[in-house]
Parts: sequence; structure tokens; C-alpha cells
Amino acid sequence: MPAYTASQKAAIQQYSALTQADKTSSAKALRQYDWDVQAAANAYFSGGANHATTGTHKPKLNKLFDQYRDSPQDTPDEINMEGTMKLMEALGIDIESVDMLVFSELVACPSLGTVTREGFVDSLASEGVSDPSKIATLVSSRRQSLPSDPALIKKVYRHTFIIARAAGQKAVALDAATEYWRVLLSSPSLAWRSKDTPWLDWWLEFLTERYKKSVNKDLWDQTLVFAQRTLEDESMGFWSEDAAWPGVIDEFVEFVKEKRGGGESMDTS
Repeated sequence: MPAYTASQKAAIQQYSALTQADKTSSAKALRQYDWDVQAAANAYFSGGANHATTGTHKPKLNKLFDQYRDSPQDTPDEINMEGTMKLMEALGIDIESVDMLVFSELVACPSLGTVTREGFVDSLASEGVSDPSKIATLVSSRRQSLPSDPALIKKVYRHTFIIARAAGQKAVALDAATEYWRVLLSSPSLAWRSKDTPWLDWWLEFLTERYKKSVNKDLWDQTLVFAQRTLEDESMGFWSEDAAWPGVIDEFVEFVKEKRGGGESMDTS
């Protein structure tokens, strides 16, 4: 535990006695209210996070986390690739599926295959789960919500950019971005395909033929925005040359027009 002053220790004890929260949760809540016990307690009882419930899950989650650490002595607060593979197997999560990306966003993985204690324990405790079966159910539920929950798909999609980058890089290699787009923009996630247009297929074909660079954050983010807009308006009436789309997407619009103007079939069956 971090070093606290005598008055802070007293505040933690008082807040914990009032709310039945554990010491870590109590300190976290008190810091938000400048160590004002009354203000923090008022916020708690008026509908704040249920620290007591959260606290009951944390010991179980810490114990579960410890089972999968690769190197307890060197990195006691990290699960790395080998341990993550074992954890995913225990949860019944296919590492090549969108469920892996949902889980990574859920526990705030800082990189591909790395799970931190803080992200794992705090995130899952706040969701009120600690048993492996319930964690798996939570991931499955979130995956099923991806096509119909714009806020959730945006969070998972944007977090994927973080874990998809190679160490020390600001952009994602094109081949990696392509594979993640295949997963994120097809069923059971958000299927980028409309009645007469196989959008994802054409996007990947366009990139293969005409784009050889890495994918920066702006292009990554705007690709999802563009995909969502095309699913609402297949005619691309929302697009204009004066809009602030990345140049690559402008070029893709022309590519789609060529496809359509060339008389190629729109039948995606």
C-alpha cells in the first residue's frame, strides 16, 4: 500500500467503516474528493460505485490473476503471452476471434498478449464478476452487442489500434491492420456489408492494389466512421470532396465508383 499520512489513514478507516469498502477502494474514492470523508461517503450513498461489492471480487480476481503469471518474481503484476494464451483457453476464448479483442479492451491490455493486474482486477471487479465462467459470459455478451452498440464497437475498435502496434511504433503495419479489419468488420462483430456492396472485401482489395503504407490512428479511426456511414447510406451521399476524410478514404470512394461504373455485379450472395 502507498504511504499515507496519519490523517489519510484515519480517513480510510472512517470511510471503510461507513461503506464496508476495502482499504484500496476507500483510498481511491477519497482521493476523488480530496480526502473529504463526508463528501466521498455522500457520493457513495447517493449512487456511487458499490465498493463493498467490488471489494468482494478483488481477492478472487487477484488469486485468478496469479495463476497465469509467466514470471511471478520478475513481473508479479503482469500476465504475458504464454500466460495469456492459457487464460484465454481457460475462458474458452479463441485468440483469433473478436472475443479476444473484446477481452483486451475490457481489461485495458496495454499491448497484445499482456494483461496487467490493475486492468484485470479493477475492470472485472467493477463489472461484478470474478468467476471464470462469468467472465467468459461477460465477454460473450459484449461480443453479441457489438453490431448494435456503436459506443461499444468504437471502444473495442479504438483499443485494438493500441494493441496492434508493434513496440515503439505509432502506426499499425498494413498487414496487421488488414487482419484486424477482417475480424472487427465482419460478423459476429460489425459486418461491413450492405445489400449491394461487399464493402470490406472492396476495402481490402483496394488496400492490396493501391496502398502500401502503415495505418496511422486517424485513418484507423475514420475507417470505422466511414464504414458506419456507408451502412446507413450505401449510396455514399454523405461523402463530399470538401469533407475532412483521410485522402486514402477519398481514393477508396473513387475505387468504389469505378467498381460500380464498371458494371461489376453488386450481388453479394
